This record gives sequence, structure tokens and C-alpha cells, in this order.
Amino acid sequence: MSESKSDYDVAILGGGFSGSLLAWILATRGVSVMLIEREQFGRFAIGESSTPMADLVLRQLADQYELPELRALSTYPSWKASFPNLRCGKKRGFSYYHHGDAGCDNQSGRQFHDLKKGDENVCGNSLLVTASPSDTWSDTHWLRSDIDSFFLQRAIQAGAECRQRTEVVAATMEEHVELTLCDRSQNESHASPRNVSARWLVNASGRFGVLPDSLARSIGLRRVDERLQTSTRSVFAHFHGVKSWTQELKRTRQLRAEEPFDPDDAAQHHLTAEGWMWMLRMDHGVTSVGWTQPNSAGWADVGSGIPATESWRRYPSLQNLMEEASFCETTPRWISVDRVQRMQLPVRHRNYVMMPTAVATIDPLHSTGIAHGLIGVARLLGALLSESSRCDTMLDRYALTVERELRQIDSLVSLCYQCLSTMARFEAVSMLYFASAIASEEFLASGGNVDSALWLCDNDAFCELIRETRQRVSDHISDDELWQWLQPRLQPFQNAGLLDGNVRGRYRYTGEAKHETFFKVERSV
Repeated sequence: MSESKSDYDVAILGGGFSGSLLAWILATRGVSVMLIEREQFGRFAIGESSTPMADLVLRQLADQYELPELRALSTYPSWKASFPNLRCGKKRGFSYYHHGDAGCDNQSGRQFHDLKKGDENVCGNSLLVTASPSDTWSDTHWLRSDIDSFFLQRAIQAGAECRQRTEVVAATMEEHVELTLCDRSQNESHASPRNVSARWLVNASGRFGVLPDSLARSIGLRRVDERLQTSTRSVFAHFHGVKSWTQELKRTRQLRAEEPFDPDDAAQHHLTAEGWMWMLRMDHGVTSVGWTQPNSAGWADVGSGIPATESWRRYPSLQNLMEEASFCETTPRWISVDRVQRMQLPVRHRNYVMMPTAVATIDPLHSTGIAHGLIGVARLLGALLSESSRCDTMLDRYALTVERELRQIDSLVSLCYQCLSTMARFEAVSMLYFASAIASEEFLASGGNVDSALWLCDNDAFCELIRETRQRVSDHISDDELWQWLQPRLQPFQNAGLLDGNVRGRYRYTGEAKHETFFKVERSV
């Protein structure tokens, strides 16, 4: 901590992917950057599932700032070809399987059955939504320890000063932000503080980041978790030996020959009436697994004998998938979070600004974290690299937009949690999210400004449709009534064939938007 340099253009708190990527690109543009991480760089983190929107933003950043390595990371095949040692997994889309209700008296009622309805052969308990039309355009599951470290190393090579195990113990905000840093890797009695200043302070620290009290007071930082409608708790870890769900479907003769993609090559969601389990399979044999359920539901039945972290064991199909699984060294036990959701404001105050992922954590459902983090990077780069006369205006707009988007995502996610009872009900309301995501991808692909509000949060008619749908759900209308009511009302906001009973829960064409998006980007380069 003895370096003579003490003045920086930008100080960034948090060495995750968004903070490291921002540091890297700023440094390549000649900006003096200090990146500060309280823990160790490259540590375990969740938020691992990329999406077409995230891949699009990566390509746009690559082209705008002349960083071909980012372009290579935007699809699974180019990632594997360019960085074979950077661990990841293939993601062709989103797969959902409903395992019933733990309240059933017999075990077979909690076993996965992909029920068929009548002559139409409509799958009742599964849903596959394509994100890319072929393996060529596949999204990627990020092993966060690897990709975060990759961005960090590029930031260092570009000239950013990066400090791990360093804590901000005091701070004041004047014309510049004055920070007092302490090296936590040394014995406390031998650690000497270091004072640095920065024109801008960016908080990219994520849900567990803590600002010193002096800085929090000067910013007026406040927790506003109560504004979020979603309220869930979660346990998660990385595992070896998780069985293949595709093989289980084959064994039980429930895998269709015409599936749009391998169900394991997906952000896999195992839904139940009380919660859901995610499985993200990496190429090196590790699977990210998490169990999440609403706080309104019992975390575990009293007297059931099942630990709170393992209530998923009441579902035989899930128990079978996990029976040979063992914890990875990075997560020797379940990591538990009592409430996933948290939000803090203001997004921006004078020369302090937060990344979307530092403003709020919403939920793992719908995998919005990576995309929103990358969008935050793109927007802050535009502001911080602009003329000073424009920077303030751009940051004020950024703050308003991020808060609106987070509230929109929260609204869409919480509605899905209200509809976990059946696959048909969940499918209906989840299409609101997919409509908003696809509309955002198409907007950006057509040359739309990344500073504009996304997820249709500036579309009053769409926001009203979310509110009206929530009311219908609260009125306990039947699944069929919900479909009949929502189908015609969703049509003005989508052109991807969403909420169509004729596709039998297999949405093959949503991935075309990514192909068209990348084609347009390729033509413009």
C-alpha cells in the first residue's frame, strides 16, 4: 500500500465481472482507475446464466471499444475456440419442469410426470423457451470465478490498479471522493492506511458490499427493501456428480424426439408448488444448484425431519438427480440467504454512482443479473467518457432508468412466484417477461440507444397489463381463464409466437431474435 500515486479519475468498489470490465475498458481509454475488492479476486459467485441481451451488449462493447476478446465471449462456440481454459457451459435456452405439490399424500404425486391433455397432446408440466436457434449462437453459463478473473487480468494489463483484500474504512465526498484504505491481508497491527482520491466513485460491490458509515451518511444511502414485491429465500452451491435430467427423461420415456434443444443445455428450472431448483451445468462436470422459494411458504414442514436447506428432497425426481452429488471445494456446504431481495438508494449522488447489481438484487428467476450488469457498464462508460457538460445529465438519466428497470423486473418476477401452483399458470405469466426481454433485444439490435429504458418499463400499456394480470391472478381465476384473458392482450407487445397453446410448451422461434441481432451487428462492423 506504499505506492506514491494517490489521485485517480475513477475508483471502483467491487471486483466482480461488472466492476472489472468497467475498469478494463476505462483503462484502455486512458482513464486512471483504482479497483478495490474487499475480499479476494476471483472468488465464488452466483449470477452465472447469460442471455441473448447480455451477449448482444458484449458484442456492442467489443465493437465500440475495439476489444475483440469480448466478441469472442458472446457465443458459446467462439468462447470455447478462443478461451478453452476459461470454464463455462452451453445454454441454448430456458427449460422448466413442474414436479407437483409436496402436499400430495403419495410419492407418485410428487414425481415428475409430463402429463398430456386430450387429443392435442399438450404437455402439461414442461416448458422450453429457445434463446438461440442453433448451437452456433448459443449463450453461455459463466463460471464466475474464471470470467471475473479474466476481466480483472485484462484491467491490470490495461493499466488499472487493482487491490484485493482492501477495505474502505473512511470516506468523505467533496469535489473529489477521499478514501482511506486498509489492507486486510496484513496483520491489523501492521496495516498502514492509505489515502487516495478519485473524481468518481462507482459502487459495483453487489449485494454484500458495505460502505463506510461516513460515506453512507454523506450520500444519504438507505435500504428500501420494502419497495420490492418479490420476497424469496435461497440456498445454493456448486456440486460434482449431479445426474443428467435429459437422461432421466429418456429413462422414463418422457423426452420428446422433436425437442428444440437438449434440456440439459439450458438454464434448467425444476418448479414445484412451493419453490424451484435451478441447475446450470458447466463443461468441467460442475453444476450450479440452488433452491429458492417464497418467504410466504414454509421453509420446511415442522416435524418433517427434512432440513430447511433440503426441502427439495420431498420431490423424488429431484432427489434422484442429487443422490450422488457432492459439494465442490469452493462451496463445502449450502450457502443460505434468508431474503434474496435487497435494494438501496440513491443510485447516484454527486460523484457517486452505483451499478444496477449494487442498487438491487431481485431474484435468480429469469437470469437478468448478467445482462443488467453489462448494460450498466455500457451506460456508465458512455457517461464517464463523455464531455463534462453531458456527464451529469447522462448520470441523472441513468439513475432514473436503472431504478425503473429494477422495479419492472421485480414486478415480473413476483408475478411468476404467485403462479407456481401449475405449469399452465406459470407459463402464462412468464410470457410477460419473455415479451419484455425480446422487445428489448430487438430494440437494441435495431440501433436503439442503450441509455433508453428496457424491459418495456417505459411502456405504460404494458405496465398496466402487468398490473391487470396480477389482479386476475389474485382473483383466483382458473388457468384456462387466465390464458384466454391474457393471450389477446399480450399480442401487441410481441411477435415471437408467445403464449400459443398450439406449440405444446415448445417455443422454438424466440431464439431467432438473437440470430437476427447478431447478423445486424456483423453487417455493421
